[in-house]
Amino acid sequence: MGLIISHKGLARKIISRTTITSVDSGRPIEIMAMWDTGATASLISDKIATELQLKDVGFTQIRHVAGTATFPIYTAAVDIRNGIKISEHRLISFPGADTFDMIIGMDIITLGNFCIENRNGDSIFSFSKETYS
Repeated sequence: MGLIISHKGLARKIISRTTITSVDSGRPIEIMAMWDTGATASLISDKIATELQLKDVGFTQIRHVAGTATFPIYTAAVDIRNGIKISEHRLISFPGADTFDMIIGMDIITLGNFCIENRNGDSIFSFSKETYS
C-alpha cells in the first residue's frame, strides 16, 4: 500500500493531502503538504500548530535563505494516506505558505520508497513503506 499521485504535465512541486493529529488531544486536521527532498526535517505551519494547540517540546535553529532563526518543535501524528502513518513525529514550526501547511522533508521521505516518474509528458509520484530486496 502507498500513496500515488498523477499529475497532468510535468510536476514542478508535489503536494498531497495529509492528516496531522495532536498526540495530546487526539484532534485531527486535514492539510495540504508539500514534499521537499531539499528539507532535512519536516515542518508544520504556525497556523496549524496553533489550531491543534500543539505543545512545543523544544526549539531548534534553522538556516534558511534569509539567515538563521530559532523555531519551536512540536510532536504530532502524521497520516500520509493509504496505510502510511507515523504515530509520533517531531515537526518544526514555520510561517506557512499559501498552498500548503506542511513540508514533508527527508526525515519522513527516508522512511519509505519515494519515486517520481515522468512519462509521456505527465508526472507520477509514489511513496510507500514496502521494502524491496
